[in-house]
Amino acid sequence: MTPAPNRRQRTGNRRRGTKRHRSRLQRHLQLSHAQVGFMATLQHECLYRGGIALIHVLAIPPLALLYAHLRDNIGDEASAAAINVFINYNIACWIESFNTHRICERLDYILHDIPPEEHQAAQPSRNIRFNSWDDHTCYIKTTFDKNKLLRIYRCFGLEDIAAQNNGYIRIPTGYLNQRGVPCVYNFHPEELFLYFMTRMKTGNDHTQMCDDIFGGSEKRWSLAWRWILFYLDERYKNIIGHQGLLRFVDDFPRFYTAIQQKVQQSYVHDEDEHNNTHEETSGLAFLPFDIFGFIDCSIDRINRPFSGPAGDYEGAGRKPEYPAAQRAFYTGFKKLHGIKVETVFLPNGISTIFGPVSARRSDIPVLQMSNLNEFLVRIQIHNQHEYSALGDSAYHVNLRCICSYFKRYAGQQPLTDHERRCNRAIKKARESIEYSYGLLSELFHICSSSRHNRLAKEHPYAIEQLRAAHLLCNIYVCLNGEKASGHNMFCCRPPVLEDYLTL
Repeated sequence: MTPAPNRRQRTGNRRRGTKRHRSRLQRHLQLSHAQVGFMATLQHECLYRGGIALIHVLAIPPLALLYAHLRDNIGDEASAAAINVFINYNIACWIESFNTHRICERLDYILHDIPPEEHQAAQPSRNIRFNSWDDHTCYIKTTFDKNKLLRIYRCFGLEDIAAQNNGYIRIPTGYLNQRGVPCVYNFHPEELFLYFMTRMKTGNDHTQMCDDIFGGSEKRWSLAWRWILFYLDERYKNIIGHQGLLRFVDDFPRFYTAIQQKVQQSYVHDEDEHNNTHEETSGLAFLPFDIFGFIDCSIDRINRPFSGPAGDYEGAGRKPEYPAAQRAFYTGFKKLHGIKVETVFLPNGISTIFGPVSARRSDIPVLQMSNLNEFLVRIQIHNQHEYSALGDSAYHVNLRCICSYFKRYAGQQPLTDHERRCNRAIKKARESIEYSYGLLSELFHICSSSRHNRLAKEHPYAIEQLRAAHLLCNIYVCLNGEKASGHNMFCCRPPVLEDYLTL
């Protein structure tokens, strides 16, 4: 690590470091290339004017002696007057150069020195705990206030792991010391938890997180980030996955009633957008399908796998794996490389997911991979009534627990008015699953950029990262009640957080 920026001898203030001379860990207030050039010009002018002022002020004493000698000893008034003109000229040049020197020095001090209060504010905080932030800061950085963060923190069980290692979580670095003992980084569980929540909310990379908030080295925090992602994914895999439907199988009749009450409500739709005319449509008398929730798939963009050259030299070819890997994750439907998640959305706002898998697969192959239909049949085998998950028109597969809208097949009669009205009402209720996708991307920006979803790397964790985002979205629903539960569509209360995260 390079030494800290130099300080002025007279003021003690730190000098702003240049990008080419300072380590990234030290240049919190660095200068751009244009500012560096202006600083060099300003300092050159300051030195030049200071040198000119010094020359003129050193020339004044001998000229003053010569002036006195000519006037008092020789009595040559004409020569003394000429010397007096030179003295006045040197005094004027000295005053002008000195003032210019002071102006340049002052500008250099104002523009390129770091005042103590500004330097203190620019330094990232270290050893952040819950007491370091107030409620507003917690909400801005993590989407949750302090009390809710404490509830989530207790449910995650990080304190129990830290209690086994003197209050710290030990994360291996992958290296051995001279005695052959694995090297570890020690993290306080509160700081590790706040780092995880802040990065999920903001979507900043490790460099930004270290420079702006937490300090330290991004390599150290990258190991902590990977550890907590795998820890939460392993801990809650049976809650965020479709296995989590086992917790709500007894609530399927209540979910069916909530959806039926929604489709029975009348709604207003635009009949003609240009003339601003509306038409009110009455609700259905009953729900024509025995459904407990909705199923859909979403696609998240990723960086192209195996992109870049095969070597770090000029003329390096592509990596040999790139054609097959990029075709494996490319979807012609969205025209992008991505990963797909199958989601089952319940009326209480909770979602379960399968995946992520390659976005190259369509919805039906993903459904076959998840075995959701067989799973729903198995968990309802002892129930008196069997409920299904409703999907869009892609899910017309004639499965026992997966259904879709009324559809007209080739050679059959067209849909009746009643069937079309049923489809419109059910589609209106099914919009809730699309709202849940929007809520996820709005709350946790880690999912909104492809640069965070990278596969084919040395330590890939895009899959665990996406599952963690869905877990936090469900936690948000549990803590914020019905206002996050399908936008008040079903008036179905979500579970209590502690009950939802119980292992």
